[in-house]
Amino acid sequence: MIIKNYYTILKIEPNSDLETIKKAFRSEIAVYHPENNKTEEAKSKFEDIIEAFDVLSKPEKRTSYDEILKNQSQNKPILLEQKQEKQYKDWNKEAKKKSKKYKETTLTDILALDLLIDVALIDGFFNGSDDLIDGLGDAIGDIFDIF
Repeated sequence: MIIKNYYTILKIEPNSDLETIKKAFRSEIAVYHPENNKTEEAKSKFEDIIEAFDVLSKPEKRTSYDEILKNQSQNKPILLEQKQEKQYKDWNKEAKKKSKKYKETTLTDILALDLLIDVALIDGFFNGSDDLIDGLGDAIGDIFDIF
């Protein structure tokens, strides 16, 4: 199994901080969002960008991903542990679902959400509701549940 390099997809360095990741996400999503680019290549890149952002913007996922990348660079051919392979496939499936939501949302709304709200809120929107206001409400409710 070939592992995608999320850092390359977002055009960032492996030691990039969250703000750099978010900036790269905004830049790349603007180029490949269906509003701006209707090519088949764009569709695939769009999904990759969502997957990369989803993994790299969450510390637990990023740590696991970095371990997978490290193992990949040390093992030729790539031999992933079964757990890591499942985790990677799960990230891919999750990204495809989120990608559908992102495609249905205008680029302006995606960028506005990203600029105004923390990653956790965006994740709540794209995992939950069918419209922007409901999704935002659900995400804010999730935040208050934490406290």
